[in-house]
Amino acid sequence: MAGKEKIELTMYGVAEVLKWCIDKNKGRVSGVDTEGFKKMQALLAEKPTTGDYFALDQFWKKPVVLELTPEEVETIDRCLYDIPNFENVQLPQIRHKFWPKPTAAR
Repeated sequence: MAGKEKIELTMYGVAEVLKWCIDKNKGRVSGVDTEGFKKMQALLAEKPTTGDYFALDQFWKKPVVLELTPEEVETIDRCLYDIPNFENVQLPQIRHKFWPKPTAAR
């Protein structure tokens, strides 16, 4: 377990990371099949199926602490800062609101 970084995100942040690293990049970013990404996908799968606004609001605001390897953090940094997508659209806003500064800047 040594060398893992603990990063606190809300469930909304987890969904945004998965969106920009997996969905938007359509498999063109390597390193998204690791244990950390699978854990994020499992957390997101716990989303309530009810249409109750309060339950959904509480789910999206729920904080989680993820233990990610430096390689996983670097992959997420790449997705959010370097190559957000291959469609030449603006960088994702999640990087300002939820994700810590890139590890290269630390």
